[in-house]
Amino acid sequence: MPKSRASLSASVPTSYWRRNLRLILLLLIIWAALTFVPAFFARSLSFDFIGWPFAFWMAAYGAPLAYLIIVGVYARVMNRADEAAEAEGQAARDSHFDSLGGDR
Repeated sequence: MPKSRASLSASVPTSYWRRNLRLILLLLIIWAALTFVPAFFARSLSFDFIGWPFAFWMAAYGAPLAYLIIVGVYARVMNRADEAAEAEGQAARDSHFDSLGGDR
């Protein structure tokens, strides 16, 4: 007895969203570390960098750059995951359609 279409595609969204949530959690941990760890140690970074305290440069340029990198990593990884999930879903639909003996 062939599986229903819903049961074939149920595993794709479940694994897709689990992977997505793991990625979000990892990037959120990195974001928190990049936000709070340098701020905690900023007082000990008392040397000047191009005439300004190094802690200022970290806050003004380093953190926003790191946040942009995090967004870029998320977008790239999710674009690849979207393509893989779409291909897997299409393959599942094709095999289900073929098992029913349908013509295209």
